[in-house]
Amino acid sequence: MMRQGIVGATAIMMTTFVASRFLGWLRLSVIGAYFGLSKELDAFWAANVIPESLFNLIVAGAITSAFIPVFTSYLAKERESEGWHVASSVINAMLLLLVTASGVLWLAAPLFMPYLAAGFRSDPAQLSLAIDLTRIMLLSPIFMGLSSLMTGVLNSYRQFLSAAVAPVVYNLVIILFTVFLSPFLGIYALAWGVVVGALTMFLVQVPELTFRRTRYSLTLDLGHPGVREVAVLTAPRALAQGSAFFVIPAVNTALATGLVAGSLSALNYAFALMLLPLGVFSMAISSAIFPSLSHFAALGQTTRLRAALAQAIRLILFLTLPSAIAMMVLRRPIVHLLFQYREFSDFARELTAAAFLFYAIGLAGHALVQILTRAFYAAKDTRTPLVTTLVSIGANVALAFVLVGWVVDGEPLGIAGLALANSFATLAEAAVLIALLQPRIHLPMFSVAFAVLRQLSAALVMGISIFGYIHLTNFTLQLEISKIGLALQLLSAFVVAGASYLAACWLLRVGELRLVLDFFRRTLAREPAAVTEPPS
Repeated sequence: MMRQGIVGATAIMMTTFVASRFLGWLRLSVIGAYFGLSKELDAFWAANVIPESLFNLIVAGAITSAFIPVFTSYLAKERESEGWHVASSVINAMLLLLVTASGVLWLAAPLFMPYLAAGFRSDPAQLSLAIDLTRIMLLSPIFMGLSSLMTGVLNSYRQFLSAAVAPVVYNLVIILFTVFLSPFLGIYALAWGVVVGALTMFLVQVPELTFRRTRYSLTLDLGHPGVREVAVLTAPRALAQGSAFFVIPAVNTALATGLVAGSLSALNYAFALMLLPLGVFSMAISSAIFPSLSHFAALGQTTRLRAALAQAIRLILFLTLPSAIAMMVLRRPIVHLLFQYREFSDFARELTAAAFLFYAIGLAGHALVQILTRAFYAAKDTRTPLVTTLVSIGANVALAFVLVGWVVDGEPLGIAGLALANSFATLAEAAVLIALLQPRIHLPMFSVAFAVLRQLSAALVMGISIFGYIHLTNFTLQLEISKIGLALQLLSAFVVAGASYLAACWLLRVGELRLVLDFFRRTLAREPAAVTEPPS
């Protein structure tokens, strides 16, 4: 029953994540069509580092590691009124911090951007543009912070729909600004689209918050034990998030801006492509299961927490392993079909595809880190993920400096080396997290490992099937044909991939296949979802 409940909640998240990721691709495709891999777009990506880092430092870590577990514990213990007192204080404190930090960074932008975008020093106009774009987009963390805090509230009540719709609206707004305003404002239209999109993410959640009759107030009770608990839990995660989402992008930005023009944009395109399946599968499952993990941890139900986590790990890898292999095999036509329009050149395609290949290697690592860190947060342990994240960041940075100049076939790896460094570091982080979590909740490692081995075997069969299909049918995925023709070729390749993977899973008796098929059978038959609330 619990397993069906997790899959049902995941389906809601996954549906909206699919829509969000589709629009996320469309957003990047439109941006690439209008700006290509230009110097202006490189300036935009460099300018985006600070606003995004600010949001992750102050808000994102607090939501997953502190706010949801603490607020959920008040709800689970039927102390909702006190929980809202704590929530209001946290929301007000976060908003105050965001406004203050954004103002300080707005003033300091001319001081730090020459170091962040070191490659722009030789081009004062590009550096000045990056500073202007940074100042505009520093408004976005304020609105995104409000949106994320509201998402945390709704997820604590196990309400996922409007919170999951918010990113869909965000992407749509950026697309509209790029299409209709970039002819007049240039790259500035993209920056303002980010700001307005962040605002709409908050506004779209207001109706559901109003419907739930939230008890928000203007209180700022920093001395309340619940608020102090959020602060204590937030600090390690904020450091980890801030480091991960600043140090790595900052190093990548500094190194990529010193390479051929467009390298930074290509690196961001490749990373965004890797995030497509990660967002659809891993983030959806992690977001759906996290309130349950927090609930089980709050009530000391270790057995149920262990079972839910083991299932989530198997389900995530069941979906991400074949995705990674398919992305590696079909990377060039995927990039061509999704991005190569108007100003996006053949050179841009090859540069992006090279980085995409090496990012795909680490997809399973990113997926595992998503769910494993949430298991620690559910138990209100933020220190362990902090240490592993900092070690992973250090390894990533060291590898980046080595691999960016690593010569293969007479050419340095460049941004492909930066992508490979990230994959190696993330896979290592996932392995360490599993090793540290095992003594605490005693995951059934043998059964999990055996299940993953069968999944990996099925995924490898799928990869071989794609190669065999291409060879036997003389199917070369020519990139010179029309986009419709290429889309049909890719579709046929994905059909072969999906059929071969499902067949291999059936032959190897992969349990997650039955779980997913049973859920869809119930959905098509319009049977009520078997969602069982954990006992209080």
